[in-house]
Amino acid sequence: MIKIILACLVIVKSANLSDLSYYEILGVEKQATKQEIKQAYKKLAVKLHPDKNSNKEEQEKFLRITEAYETLRDTYQRYNYDQQGSQSSYTRKYDYRSQRDYNNLYYNGLYHDDPFVDTVSGSNFFTYLSEGFHFMNFYSPFCPPCQNLVEHWKRLAEVYKGIVKVAAINCKHHNSFCYNSMRITSYPSLLFYPNGKKGNYVVYRGGHNFEALETFVITYIGKQIHIPTLWQLRNVDKPMAYVVDDRNIDDNSLIRITFHLKGIVPVVLVDDNDMRSKLTSDPDAVIVFKSKGITKEIHSTDEKTIIREIIKGLPKVEQLDRQKLKQIISELRGEATVPWALYFTTKDDDKLSLYQMRNEFPEYNFGEVDCDSLQSLCESLAVESPPAWGALKRGGRYQRAPRPPRDFLRRAAHAARLRTVSHDDLSPILDGRAGAWVLLVVPHQIPWDHLADAFTEASLHFLDDDIDFGIMACTATTNQHCKQVARNQAVVLVQNGTTRHVYNGRMDHHDLMEFIQLLKDTSNIELTEQQALEIMDVSSREHAWLVAYLPDNCGTFCEEFTHEWRLVAKKLRALSFLRVGFLQCGRETTGLCRNVRLPTGRLYPLHSGQHYTVNLQHVSQAPYILEWALERIDDSVNKLNWQTFTKTVLSEELSPTRNKKPWLVYFHSPRCYRCYELYPDFAIISILLANSINFGKVNCISDRGLCQQEHINSYPSIKLYVNNQRGKSAVALQAKEYASLLQDIRPHLKQYDENLLASIDDLVAPRSHFQHDEL
Repeated sequence: MIKIILACLVIVKSANLSDLSYYEILGVEKQATKQEIKQAYKKLAVKLHPDKNSNKEEQEKFLRITEAYETLRDTYQRYNYDQQGSQSSYTRKYDYRSQRDYNNLYYNGLYHDDPFVDTVSGSNFFTYLSEGFHFMNFYSPFCPPCQNLVEHWKRLAEVYKGIVKVAAINCKHHNSFCYNSMRITSYPSLLFYPNGKKGNYVVYRGGHNFEALETFVITYIGKQIHIPTLWQLRNVDKPMAYVVDDRNIDDNSLIRITFHLKGIVPVVLVDDNDMRSKLTSDPDAVIVFKSKGITKEIHSTDEKTIIREIIKGLPKVEQLDRQKLKQIISELRGEATVPWALYFTTKDDDKLSLYQMRNEFPEYNFGEVDCDSLQSLCESLAVESPPAWGALKRGGRYQRAPRPPRDFLRRAAHAARLRTVSHDDLSPILDGRAGAWVLLVVPHQIPWDHLADAFTEASLHFLDDDIDFGIMACTATTNQHCKQVARNQAVVLVQNGTTRHVYNGRMDHHDLMEFIQLLKDTSNIELTEQQALEIMDVSSREHAWLVAYLPDNCGTFCEEFTHEWRLVAKKLRALSFLRVGFLQCGRETTGLCRNVRLPTGRLYPLHSGQHYTVNLQHVSQAPYILEWALERIDDSVNKLNWQTFTKTVLSEELSPTRNKKPWLVYFHSPRCYRCYELYPDFAIISILLANSINFGKVNCISDRGLCQQEHINSYPSIKLYVNNQRGKSAVALQAKEYASLLQDIRPHLKQYDENLLASIDDLVAPRSHFQHDEL
């Protein structure tokens, strides 16, 4: 105990107390009891009390130990301190004197300029997770314990670069994600993912210093590494690194070296002096590297130097120049099928990544491009800051890789229609001279690694279509070309000739695929002014029409609305008597467009001179537009309440007859958006089977008792009421897309009346009056 107190006095006298935690100020462990805290305070107070010290610095230290003691002695205050720290200690160290300083911390956080710690947001968190170890720091920039952790966290990221992906999430700025998605309730919260995205995380509960953090991660890394002790020398052709002096190498350093070289060069320990003498006569040698007649003695204990020297002794990778690249591209456009992985390097690069990837991906040919001597070539291949990766694929297409390369190489060769777009390629694409393209355009210095996976996955879905995918990640010299379509963020657009569609959804490959497919399925719904005039003429109308009229000056609303209108068109293609289109008025408005001042929807019945109109600014989402239109197209769905439901659906005859049509009833809530999304499929079935089945819907808010009687526990719910010899039976069905719902109804109607099945058989396959051969 005396030693501890003496140590505390040394710390108190020499340290800046504003930089220490309350536990460090008192010289106790974080798990210390109240009694231990009290004893530590008394010992320090005796030495530092103002009555015994006239020195102002000593008096200031007394105030600090008193502040620490008063906080830690109280259970509630101690708990709050452990969770959030002391606000006063924070403001002394990180005082912000203006709104600008505050905003800088709020938006940029603590790690935005660190080269080793990855800054992750809520939008890219799950795409950031890949294979391998991930250590995630959920923090607030206004949290003192979070601030105290910063330097330790940065050091961990630097030391374990290439082994553990160390990241930080600013939960002050991304509060909703941290709290709602990740259930983060205190800062900092450190989550370790030992298996990346494939497994669960482990909550780190150790100390917030580098030593404790390293001890934690090394336990997981060590499980994947085995460093055997060699007792007998063997003649082997494979390269081998012999550790002949492990006393001067830290155990953790040796584990990291072995992990980096895993699969490239085995690392073994040599404990026997006789074996050591056979390997080297140099007493200062730390590692002896042997590879195919090459023997290299390494004297350094520095990790980077050791790895660099070992990599230098490995067989060289083929060097590529402009002429060789042209030859490879020509061969890939011909009969060659083996893709090439290109590694762009500089003189200061240790090339470790090159040999790691070559070991992991034997299905590639590997080539090295020296960007020091071939700078113009690297720039033409969109390589701004090597080391970097790229790939040449079947057909001769080139794609530059985002980091990290492992995920890129795993899928690059399969994404045969995806390539990097140069500024020379961009102009003809945007001018409509290059066919159908889906482009990811990234302005200079905008992060886009998290977008690459989803974009690549989407391209794989359209391999058999005549659609090319391209990525243009602009450099400082080409950024003016990107600014044509993308200002301050990455943009995905579909360019088909002169027609351009901007994707505004979240960057998920399913959503992006659906967007592209929707454009293919509804490629011919845009109308000319002449076509719109013909639709208005009832005498020339061959179908019912649902038409949107969009003025020239409606801006972003119309860009986003056309996507909703395409969703409407795709859903209503099941109705063969109905067509859907929209008229986009141009700047030079004449005739009809001169009278289009607001986004307006009109429904034109087949044999009627009248039409229905809706303001699309009030009803702008596809589910609400569909509900409005379907209620006016057909009235097959009856609105049921308790009284009408009992008289029609539940009415029982003394002698039940099979001639009475069954009922299909939709139970919903007007507060349920999902109910609006699925109702159009129900309404479409009601139109298609109006002669075979009765249809109804029940509002479970206004008729709560009815829904409780029918045991409706979730919305929307569908029930099929069928007569049998015992009376009325109810079958619960899941609300879903109309073709699937028809299939679910089929077996229940088979027992009821087989004649009804004939009408269903003709309806199960989705109908289409759209062309699908182009975007």
